[in-house]
Amino acid sequence: MTMEYVLFFLMLGIGLLALIFHEMGEKSKDVPPTEYSKLASPIERRLYNVLVLNGYCVQTQVKCGPYRIDLVIGKLAIECDGKASHSFPSQKAHDRKKDAYLRKQGYKVMRISGKSIVNRMPGVLKRVKTRLN
Repeated sequence: MTMEYVLFFLMLGIGLLALIFHEMGEKSKDVPPTEYSKLASPIERRLYNVLVLNGYCVQTQVKCGPYRIDLVIGKLAIECDGKASHSFPSQKAHDRKKDAYLRKQGYKVMRISGKSIVNRMPGVLKRVKTRLN
């Protein structure tokens, strides 16, 4: 008789665990992506991590009209510019148009090269701090 009770409660426990894990899986579909998971490039992720570790509350991929801003702290829009995609004249013209639009929306715009993010992070942090003050 005791073996039957052990098996009964064991099966009941397994069923309960299966239900809990199933419910957790269903709920995770409704959870919005984290700020980190929205980042589009390694340089964005690197700068985001450093800013967060330095106490900044950073939003990522913030929609503003027809544009998306890489990183936002308050009203500071930070664009991370990789050399490959921001060195063509057409892209530079697009960046100028985007910057003008963001300024009209009340943002301070800061463009940071990927090279600076990788090689000169202390200087980048100092520039961010200066622009926020």
